[in-house]
Parts: sequence; structure tokens; C-alpha cells
Amino acid sequence: MIKANQNILDVKPYIPGKPIEEVQRELGIEKVVKLASNENNLGVPKKVIEKIQHKLAELFLYPDGSCFKLRTKLAEKLAVDKDQLIFGNGSDEILQIIALAYLGADKSAIVANGTFSEYEFVARLLNAKRVVVPLKDYAYDLQGFLDAISDETNVIFLCNPNNPTGTYFSAQQLENFLEKVPANKLVVIDEAYYEYAYGDDFPESIPLLKKYQNTIILRTFSKVYSLAGSRIGYGIASKEIIDVLNRARQPFNVNSIAQECALVALDEDGWVEEVRKANDEQKEYFYSELDKLGVKYIPTKANFIFIEVQRDASAVFQSLMKLGVIIRPMTGFGFPKAIRVSVGLPAENKLFIECFKKVL
Repeated sequence: MIKANQNILDVKPYIPGKPIEEVQRELGIEKVVKLASNENNLGVPKKVIEKIQHKLAELFLYPDGSCFKLRTKLAEKLAVDKDQLIFGNGSDEILQIIALAYLGADKSAIVANGTFSEYEFVARLLNAKRVVVPLKDYAYDLQGFLDAISDETNVIFLCNPNNPTGTYFSAQQLENFLEKVPANKLVVIDEAYYEYAYGDDFPESIPLLKKYQNTIILRTFSKVYSLAGSRIGYGIASKEIIDVLNRARQPFNVNSIAQECALVALDEDGWVEEVRKANDEQKEYFYSELDKLGVKYIPTKANFIFIEVQRDASAVFQSLMKLGVIIRPMTGFGFPKAIRVSVGLPAENKLFIECFKKVL
């Protein structure tokens, strides 16, 4: 048998949310609702579908390796330089590119315990040391992160709002944190749910890049823009950081359809507002119903809700699935008695509540 690197063997494969078709086939259930993967169940904007049709005839061509049209348009929208952007096969790929460029066996990464698993995954791939800081009241303990910084530290991974708890750190908390991080440590701020988290004191992080040039911000088209299936995300940082990352990036890493979808989606400001409004309304529905049940949950800045079930989360997951509702048990995130439920369409959310009552 060929011997694999031990750090690869130590990686636990990512377990995605169960697909609807698999549950239908396994349980013989016709109607199944998936509220497990934080997808936008409102679907894809019609203009995106209409405008990508012509691209299908061009699939024999390689995609634009520089994402020139998308880069130009997004740079204008974000008021940054075109050389400050990098695109990836989802923001997940950019996390891996960051690890390739900045991590190794002689370096360490600081990650939270109870956050998106990809941060530890990419660090482990490069055999880097992982320094884990526990969450504090389900939120990032930024002081704990500062205390964990050492000479070995090269990358610090932050998730705002945090997946899976939906908590966030404020603009002032972020700036206080960045002020104290040494300039030779890369701070990665994953803002996958940024468009859902607008308002209040949530950070507008892009203006901070001028002052804190050791920072990269990650965002995605998978959530509000509904393009999870096309796989496209992006990073915003100094030209110097982007130049380094591009040296570790595959030349045609973002396919043509994904680029075209994102290009059209950037004009869909009305869609974004519609999605935000629907999400806010349905969050209030969840809060109201969960309050009636006396179930503890964490108010969220994203399109999912973290719920404490005070029993084996895997058993709750299985019971709900048998009733036709797929959610995500939080066992793999370190919360064996909690579940995460995506905010879906009104009828889907109502079905979840009805089934959840039966399970309880």
C-alpha cells in the first residue's frame, strides 16, 4: 500500500448536508425539505438564468483565467483596485490557496473551536500547527486570539458572522483587535454571510484594508446571490498579498458559467434587498415559535439559526429526517446537543417547526 502523509490521514473528510434525493430514496418519502446547508431557497435570480444561456455554446473555450470582466466590475462596486481581488472556486478554495502560500510545518494558524471547519482543514493539509481558541458565549473571543499569538503564528482565521452560531464581533471590536495584531501575521476575515449581516454595528471591513495591510477579507456569491452551485467566491486584500496568492492559484480555477453568473448577479441589488427582507421576516417567525416552545437559540446575523436541543443532536437529526426535514446536527462542530437550521421559505420553516414539535 502506498504510504500517505500522516497529516492527510488525520483529516476528517467534510460531511455535507444530505441531498434531498438520497433521503427520498432511503426513506421512501416524496416531500423532503432541506434546511441544512445555508442555501438561499428563494432560488436563482431570473436575470442570471436568462443571461447565461449564451455561455453554454462557449463551453469548449477555457475560462478567462484572470476573471477580467468580473474583476473590473467588482472592483468598481467595492471601490478597490482591480489588483486587490482574487477569485476562487468558492471562497473555500481561497482558504486553501492562503494555506498553500502562508502555512507549513514550521508555522501555526489560530482558529476558533466551534467555527467553520475549513480553517483547521486547510491548516492540517499543510501540516501546520493549529492553535485552538474556544468560543466565549458562542462568539469569537478576540482577546483569547490575541493571547494565543506567538512567533510561530502566521495566519489567524476569523469568521464574521460565525458559522454555525450566527454571532458576530462589532466594528469597534474588530478595529481594536487589528490594532494589536503584529503586522507580520495574516488576518483572514471570512465574511461569507456579509450581505445578511448589514446594519447595526457590523463592521464595514474593506476601508480597514488601507490601515491594516496584513488583512484579507473573503466573501462569496453562494449565499445571498444564490450561486452556491456555480462555486465562486473572492478575496480582497493588498496588492502584495493578492500577488502572493495568485502564485499558488490554479490558472483556470473559476469556470466560465460561474464568472458570468456572478457578473450578472452584481446588478441584482433589488434581489439582495428582497432576500434580506425575507430572511429577516422568517428569522422573526423562528424566534417567535422557538420562544413558545421554550427552546434556547442564538439570535443570528446570518441565514441560519443555532438551536440547543438538550439531547443527542444526531438523534434529533435522524428523527426530523424521517419526517422529511433535513437539518444539520452540530456534533461535528463540537456541540453534541445543538442543531443548525437554515432559514428557508415560509412553508419550509413552518414544516420544520411542526416536525420539531413532534420530535421534542
